[in-house]
Amino acid sequence: MAFATPTRLDHVQALRGLAAGLVMLSHLAQIEARSVADPILPASAEWGYMGVDLFFVISGFIMVHVTRGWTAGGLRRVPEFLFARAARIYPLYWIVSAVVLAVWLVRPDLVFSSSPNEPQWLNSLLLVPAEAYPLLEVGWTLVYEVMFYVAFAVLLIMPARWRPWGLAAWASIVALGYGLGAQADSALAFHAFSPLVLEFIAGAFTALLYRKLDGSRTIALVLVLAGLAGLSVWFGIGAPFEDQGPRVWRLTLPACALLLGAAWLDRHGVKAPRAAVRLGDWSYSLYLTHLLVLSAVGQVWRAAGWSGMPSVLFLAVAGASAVGAAALTYRLVEAPLIGQARHARARLFG
Repeated sequence: MAFATPTRLDHVQALRGLAAGLVMLSHLAQIEARSVADPILPASAEWGYMGVDLFFVISGFIMVHVTRGWTAGGLRRVPEFLFARAARIYPLYWIVSAVVLAVWLVRPDLVFSSSPNEPQWLNSLLLVPAEAYPLLEVGWTLVYEVMFYVAFAVLLIMPARWRPWGLAAWASIVALGYGLGAQADSALAFHAFSPLVLEFIAGAFTALLYRKLDGSRTIALVLVLAGLAGLSVWFGIGAPFEDQGPRVWRLTLPACALLLGAAWLDRHGVKAPRAAVRLGDWSYSLYLTHLLVLSAVGQVWRAAGWSGMPSVLFLAVAGASAVGAAALTYRLVEAPLIGQARHARARLFG
């Protein structure tokens, strides 16, 4: 049975803002600890990195959602799909990376001091698997995203009715490779057999479930609350898991519940908070720029001798600066790039 599809998934977009905010929280806690005498964010704030897991689940959902009308399969649509994904990821990533490079050339200790290895330039430019993080450190997640898109493009060659089986086969291969320790073979294998790939696949299956079923507003709200509770419980458990496996097993199900509930709320016309949707619109800019902005605020704070000032003041200034920079980046850079990419896509593919 087919159900109505809203023009915009505003609640899902708001989840993008939540994901970016969580990642920012984890980095804000690290920079606060270096910048003020009495930090107030607990060590469990590091769990904010679960925003990455939420991003991956949302990404899988969106890829199925935006290709829902591509029923015939074949190679004809694959170049268009890959162009659209590349045009969405690379231009802004390259621009922000250029800013980071300029800083790195002058003060490398300010940009890449957390890694024992210097950045690998091909990895940084093309977002391909490598031993080191990209120069723009948060770009490590985009390496996974690019890999997701390439693999998903292969699935698009199949007829639509075969794609769920293709997703299941992909998940089985990843789980088997991870279980056999194949990640140790190379940087490519480390990414290809990472449990994080299962989060993208789980998001894709969540989109298939969304297309087949329709939960009531009450069920949608229960799923949202249950998903939020399932994610937030980890903030009271101390240090995060080091291994990717436990992280994925514990975070994927609540993330999918939250996502499905949010999508059902959109289908039923429930209005999402405007500020949350706006933050979702800025989420990619926030994700790419927040660490650079927070680090700069921390440097200024220490250089000015303000370490003894109340931590809440530092958190307010740093957080507002990061969000403000993201808003400006979106309006002045990202939104025009999106418009140009749409025009280029129309010219190339009709």
